[in-house]
Amino acid sequence: MTKIATASPWPLIWIFLNGPNKATKLPETPPDNSWILAADGGANHLIDLGWPIHLLVGDLDSFPESDLPKLNQAPGFEALTFPKEKDETDFELLLPLALERFAAPSQIAVVAGLGGRWDMTMANLLLPWAAPYRGRWKGGRIVFYDGTEKIYCLQGPTELAIAPNSHFSLIPALGSAGPISLWGDPAYPLNNGRLVWGHTRGLSNETGPQGAVLTLARGTLVVTVAEKELTPVKFNP
Repeated sequence: MTKIATASPWPLIWIFLNGPNKATKLPETPPDNSWILAADGGANHLIDLGWPIHLLVGDLDSFPESDLPKLNQAPGFEALTFPKEKDETDFELLLPLALERFAAPSQIAVVAGLGGRWDMTMANLLLPWAAPYRGRWKGGRIVFYDGTEKIYCLQGPTELAIAPNSHFSLIPALGSAGPISLWGDPAYPLNNGRLVWGHTRGLSNETGPQGAVLTLARGTLVVTVAEKELTPVKFNP
């Protein structure tokens, strides 16, 4: 397996975790040039989808080795197993491998990483910001797919297109973030503004029919985006 680094509007790296998969609008087949990874029980979602898998990592307490033949194994498939007694979650074992082998920076999609258990949900969302990892995807993005919204992890300088007719919120992840600008037709525009961790100024914005573009010069942001009708999100990275 070789490292890839290419500018694509589609997620290039897909990481499937062992939470509930509520991203019901995924494509029937992954986009071209994608790498598909799973942490332990996340491999069960790939069996359901019929997607190929390039790398499986974990202690395999949620995915027995006897089920490996059920996977649609891509050429060069690897399964890296670890002891059950360990200090890291399976996601923490997989994320640095994804960054090292496949994309730095790029766009990483995390599926089935939210819901189920609050402790796992919070740990999954916080993991990309850990000091050993955050510098390795700077300039890229990590997006968590949920049934009704997407949660983007961003590091400046970068920009993000926000879909028309969406609710969205901007939450600083580590200290203050900015300058930040919102272009298009957001209900609450921002021109070279700054958001501070612990304050709620960036919550509960929305776009009209034109959508919006967010530019972040410096700092880190969590951006949540949901359709106003709160229907399951369509596959539109």
